[in-house]
Amino acid sequence: MTTTRKTRATRRPRSRAGEWKALRTIDRVRWTRVQAAQARIASGFYERDEVQSVVVSAVLRELNRH
Repeated sequence: MTTTRKTRATRRPRSRAGEWKALRTIDRVRWTRVQAAQARIASGFYERDEVQSVVVSAVLRELNRH
């Protein structure tokens, strides 16, 4: 008995798993740093005008890089 294979009319989109592989090479998350940042957020550290200015500048620099 002979079987025939159906061919797909359109290709399925590729998995994005390859993008996550690149993240594996990055250093592990340092949870103590995460906790310190959470404490700064809770205390209102990032609500100060001078801090917000620096954060906005850093975000815009990153966006321009990509």
